[in-house]
Amino acid sequence: MTAATEYELTETPVENFISFVRFLAENNLWDDAREALEAAGIGTIRVSTEPIRVIRKLINDDLLPNNRLGKAGHKHAVVIAECGCGVSMPGPPGHGPAFPTGGPTDAGTDATLPPDGGT
Repeated sequence: MTAATEYELTETPVENFISFVRFLAENNLWDDAREALEAAGIGTIRVSTEPIRVIRKLINDDLLPNNRLGKAGHKHAVVIAECGCGVSMPGPPGHGPAFPTGGPTDAGTDATLPPDGGT
């Protein structure tokens, strides 16, 4: 991955991000998007750890305890809750969880954040 300049990074409102991802999902463009990104030499996407932590907390505090997900969604949510990485399957044997920098110490807490969750 190459270092990005401040001009290559951007912020977007959550609603715009959701609309963008929803567009990909509703039009089943995941494979097309992956192929286009790979063709452009993009194999990773930089994501702030803060939104991941917030969504992970939602999964741990609301979605998993209240059985709001189907079977496949539940399995994926457990992986996210355990490793924070969002992959569909953990890595090979001996491969530990993939945490963002300053990652959590277990599925429900993050020792690197203050008690208020960093807000």
